[in-house]
Amino acid sequence: MATVYRRPVGAMRHSVKPQLASWDRAAHPSQVKLARFLAHVDAVAGPVLATVSGRVAAELIVGFSDGVSLTDGGHDLDNYLFPVAQRLGPERVAAVFGRKIHGPSSLAVGPARPDTAGATPQFSTRMAGSYERREWKQRLHDRLAARAATIDPGPVGLTIALTTRPGRNWASLWKPLIDAFGPVLGEDPGRPFHPHDDRIVSLALHHTIDTGIAHDVIIDAWWTRL
Repeated sequence: MATVYRRPVGAMRHSVKPQLASWDRAAHPSQVKLARFLAHVDAVAGPVLATVSGRVAAELIVGFSDGVSLTDGGHDLDNYLFPVAQRLGPERVAAVFGRKIHGPSSLAVGPARPDTAGATPQFSTRMAGSYERREWKQRLHDRLAARAATIDPGPVGLTIALTTRPGRNWASLWKPLIDAFGPVLGEDPGRPFHPHDDRIVSLALHHTIDTGIAHDVIIDAWWTRL
């Protein structure tokens, strides 16, 4: 059974704008901005990581100006959360939460505390093989298409709990996994694995470690129209 965690408390308002993950060259402006933001993450998270012996939970609130759409424009929450998790160390992170709002940005990091009031997942599956292969995403996409209906237009909340073996960089699974969620989020039939994931305004990602799972991944998911 996957474990889900509570949101951390004690958010600190950002003095630096959150940045999307970047795969540009090191000197590119996107990398410079991302490095500045991650230095701010270090300042907020460092004292917590130094005093907490176990795993942690983090929540990033990405603030936008009034008038900026929260559901389109390429502001995908997983692309904001990925560099934060990488900076904290995926092995230290048990859960990461993200939200898009009109207002100030903030970051909270604290001890990972299980939430005992979990509901039954709307979707569960066990995936074998490499997530880097197109076949992996296609198989997950097809399973979702067989069991789920597309959420009505508008903002969406998505929660995903992943169970993996120890030592796996679970954050590397986020993008290929969400790329397969077109049957839930909606998608353009002519653009495979490009779901309407910018409509996700609340995202929660949880990680459970199971020593007996080998190389497979168990996925539990919940979603709702907000």
